Amino acid sequence: MKRMEGLKRMIPKNAVLADIGTDHAYLPILAVSDHTIEKAYACDVAPGPLSQAMENIEKAGLQDRISVILSDGFENVPMDVSAAVIAGMGYYTAAEILERAEKRLGLLTDIIVQVNQDVPLLRRWISDRKYRIKKELSLKERGKYYTIIDFDTRTCDSYPEEVILCGDPDVHLDLSAWKEEVRFRIEKTEEIISKRGGDEALEKECRLRRDALQSLAESLKQ
Repeated sequence: MKRMEGLKRMIPKNAVLADIGTDHAYLPILAVSDHTIEKAYACDVAPGPLSQAMENIEKAGLQDRISVILSDGFENVPMDVSAAVIAGMGYYTAAEILERAEKRLGLLTDIIVQVNQDVPLLRRWISDRKYRIKKELSLKERGKYYTIIDFDTRTCDSYPEEVILCGDPDVHLDLSAWKEEVRFRIEKTEEIISKRGGDEALEKECRLRRDALQSLAESLKQ
C-alpha cells in the first residue's frame, strides 16, 4: 500500500488519469476515493485483470468516475487524459509502452513511471530524449526499495551520469528516504564487487557506480 500511496502523491490534483497496466485498479480507486482526481481510466492489455478491476470499481461505487479500458499501452486511451501512470513492471516493458506512445506523451503534463528494476536505464531513456524529470520519490516496502519518477517532455539538458545513476536530490520529495536508499545501493554495489568472479567489465561498471554513489553520499553530509 505504501507504493500506491507514493504513486498517488505524484498525481497532480484534478488530473484526468490513465493508469496503464492497472491490474486490479487499486491506484485509480485510491486517487478518486480521496478526491485527488475526479476521473480516471483503468487500462490493461489483459481481460482477466480488467474483469477484477471492474468488480473492485463497482464495490467502491466509482463506476461513474473510473472507466475500464482494454488497451495495449496507450492504444485505446481517450484523448482527454492529462496524466499517466505506468507502474509495477520491468524497465523494458515500460520503455516499449513509452516509445510506442511518444507522440502522445507531449500532450501529458505528468508521466509517472515506476519500474521494478533498472531505474538508471529509465533515467537514461528520459535524458537521451532531453525530457525533464519533475519529481522523484524513493520508498521502501516489504524490504524492497522503489523509485517513482514523474517527467514531462519539456526540453532540458541531458542529465550527468551521477544523476542518471542516483537521481537528483533537488527534485526528490523525501530526502531522508533517498539518502537511505543511496547508502543501501553503496552496500549492494560493494557486495557485487566482492563476488564479481573475474568479470572485469562488471567490476568496472560497479566501481564507477560505487564511486558516484559515494561521492553523492559525501556531498549529502555537507
